[in-house]
Amino acid sequence: MKRIVFLLVCGMLLLVANTAQARRRSSSRTYTTYTQPVQAAPAGHSTSTAQGVAQIMAACGRVGHWGGNPGYEGCGMAATPAAAYNVCCYANSGMTTVDVGYARGANGMWFCCRRYR
Repeated sequence: MKRIVFLLVCGMLLLVANTAQARRRSSSRTYTTYTQPVQAAPAGHSTSTAQGVAQIMAACGRVGHWGGNPGYEGCGMAATPAAAYNVCCYANSGMTTVDVGYARGANGMWFCCRRYR
């Protein structure tokens, strides 16, 4: 008889402890908001020309689209200016190149930005 009472008391205690912990978890929920990082152009370079975008890429050491162009823009990086020109996005699209810029990065690689019409 004592064993039955002991098991019932332990069961009740376990039940009460679990519901209290569940209440504590649900009331202490926190929500995290994530934001996308924004690329910022280094000071002194403009995104209004392809040359400015090439200089931004060279200064940062990575290829990327920095905005400032209402049309299509292709960016590339290679060991020579000609190779960088050829690996730009949309290079084989048949669109006419209307602006192009080159810059050499600290890593020795050439960066190219082509703007198309």
